[in-house]
Amino acid sequence: MVDGLDADAYDALVTAAETYRAALVVRLAGEAGLRTEEITRVAPRHLREAESVASARILAVPATDGDESAGAESTLSGAESIDRETVVPASLAAGLDRYATSEGLGDDDPYVDVSPRRVQMIVSETAARAAGLTDAALDERVTPSVLRKTFARRMLVERGVDPRAVRDAGGWESLGTLDGYLDPLDGEALAAAIAGEEDAEGAPAERTGTTVLPGFEALAEPGSADPVTAVPAGLIETDRWAEAWVVRRAVGGERADVAATAGVDRETLADRGATAEGPWSAAIADRTPAAIDGSQATGGRPAVAVPAVYEGVVHGALCVVAADDDPADETERRALAALGRCLGRAITADRWRELLHSDAVTEVEFHTTDEGAFLARASERLGCRIELASTVDVDDDVSRAYLSVEGARPQDFAAVVEASTGVSDFRVIETREDGCSASLRLAGGSLVRALVDHGATVRDASAADGRVRVVADFPEGTNVRPVADGLRDRFADVRLASKESVARSPRAESSLRDGIADRFTDRQWAALSAAYHGGYFDWPRGSTAEEVADAMGVSSPTFHNHLRKAQRALLDGVFEDGGERSVREGEERAVRTDG
Repeated sequence: MVDGLDADAYDALVTAAETYRAALVVRLAGEAGLRTEEITRVAPRHLREAESVASARILAVPATDGDESAGAESTLSGAESIDRETVVPASLAAGLDRYATSEGLGDDDPYVDVSPRRVQMIVSETAARAAGLTDAALDERVTPSVLRKTFARRMLVERGVDPRAVRDAGGWESLGTLDGYLDPLDGEALAAAIAGEEDAEGAPAERTGTTVLPGFEALAEPGSADPVTAVPAGLIETDRWAEAWVVRRAVGGERADVAATAGVDRETLADRGATAEGPWSAAIADRTPAAIDGSQATGGRPAVAVPAVYEGVVHGALCVVAADDDPADETERRALAALGRCLGRAITADRWRELLHSDAVTEVEFHTTDEGAFLARASERLGCRIELASTVDVDDDVSRAYLSVEGARPQDFAAVVEASTGVSDFRVIETREDGCSASLRLAGGSLVRALVDHGATVRDASAADGRVRVVADFPEGTNVRPVADGLRDRFADVRLASKESVARSPRAESSLRDGIADRFTDRQWAALSAAYHGGYFDWPRGSTAEEVADAMGVSSPTFHNHLRKAQRALLDGVFEDGGERSVREGEERAVRTDG
C-alpha cells in the first residue's frame, strides 16, 4: 500500500497554509524530503546552484546534533557536518530565496527559526485548516513524516525517479524502506526499463514546473520593477507561455481591471472580450486555479488563471496563455498557484509602502461589541478601560498583545483570560494603583490584525463598556465598505462608524523614524517592539530578555540576535544623522570665528 498524500490532497494542504513560512514548512517536507528537525536547521547558505544541470538547486541538509551517521565534513561553515544533499523544485527554491530576502535573513539564519515541536504543530494546524476548507480526502492528522512519504510517493510513483536517487535524497537507510511504494514490474515494463524504449519512443518529458521559474525570478529580483509588471514579463521569457497578464482589484473594491500585460496588449484583450468581468472571475471568487474558458478571450489556446492572494485578501488574478495546444499540467498549475500567492504578498507590501509615503489617507473608525472580540468581553465584565499599545506577530495566526488596563486588578484580568478561548499566557509587566500594563497571547486573529492584513495602519485601539474602537488609515481612495463586509465574517456586528479623507499629519511620524524605519527586518522590528512594550528597557526592568523571548516563542539567543541588530539600526540612524549635523555645526562655528 502506498502511503503519503495524493496530488490533490497535497495541493490543498499547501494552499491552506495561512503564512508564507507555513507553506515553506509543508513544502520542505513534502517536496525536499526533510525531517522535522532538519526543517529547523537549513539556512540560505545551504542552498546552491547545481553545476551539472541548468536551473537545478541543491540543498545541503545539516546533520542533527550527535548524528554519528552524518556524511563528510562540509566546507559550508567550517566543520559543520552535512548529512546529505537533496534537490529542491525550482518554485520552492525561488520561494526560499524570496522569503530570505523579505525577512532579511542572513546566510546563517534558519529559514524556519522555531522548535521541531512547533514545526509539527504548524503542519497539524495547516492540515486541520485544509480539511475544513476543501473537499479533498485529507486526514487532519498529517505529520512531517507523512509529508516525507508524500515526497517518496511523488518521486517513485508519479515521476519514476531512480529509487537509489530517492533513497539518498530523503536520507533513507536502504532501498528496502521504499519497497512499499514500488509495484512489481511485468515483462514488458522490465524490457522497456532495461532497453530504454520509453525514451526511444520519443514520449514528451514530464514538466517539472520550471516553466514558471522566470516568474519567481522576476518577483525575487532585488530592486525589480513593479511586481505586477515584472511577473508577466518574466513568464513569457520561456517558450511555454505566449501571453500573461495580471488583473487587479482596487483596495476593498469589487471591480477588476487589467493592470499589466506581456505578449499581448490591453486593446487586444478588450477586443477579445477579456474585460473586468472576464473568464478569470472563477479564480478570484473561489481562490483556486481555474482554466480560462472561452476561445475568444485566449485566442483559442489553453489558459489558466490563479488568484493573487495573501492572508485571505484577494488582490486579483494572474493569467497565462499557452504557446501551443498543450494545457497546463498539475505540476504547472501548482507552481502557478504558488506564484500567485507570492504576487499577492508583494502587492500587499506595495500597499503598505504606498500608505507610508502618501500625503493623504482615508481614516476609518470601526466599532464592535462582538463577544468574539476579547477586549470587548473583558472590558464589559470588569468594567475597565483597555488600551492596546501594540501587537507583535509571534507565529502564523498568533500575536502577543501589549495592553494598558485601567480600573481592574491584574488578578481579576487574569481570571477573565483563563476563562476565555483564544487568549492565554497572561503576563503582568507593571502593577499600578488603578490597573496594570500586561501582555497576553492572542490566537485566532483579531480585528486589529485583520485590518493590518488588508493594508491598513492602525493608529488607535481601545475597549470600554464592552465596545472595541479601532481607528485606522488606508491609502487614499480606498473603498472600505467591502473591507468592512469581510471583517463581519469574523466579528458579526462590526460597524463602520466613520470614514473621511484627511491630510497626513507632519507629526504622524518623527523624522528619526522616517529615516530608519526601512532598515529593520520584520523580525528585528518584532524583537524591538516586544522588548519596548514588555518593559525590557525600563529601570527596574519590567521583563528580562529571557521572559520577552519566551513570550515571543523564540530562544533567548535568537531574541538577542534580532534585538542587537535592531538596536544597531536604530543607533546608526541617530549617530549617522548626528555626525552630519556635528560637521555642519562645526563648519558654522568656524565661519563665525573667522569672521
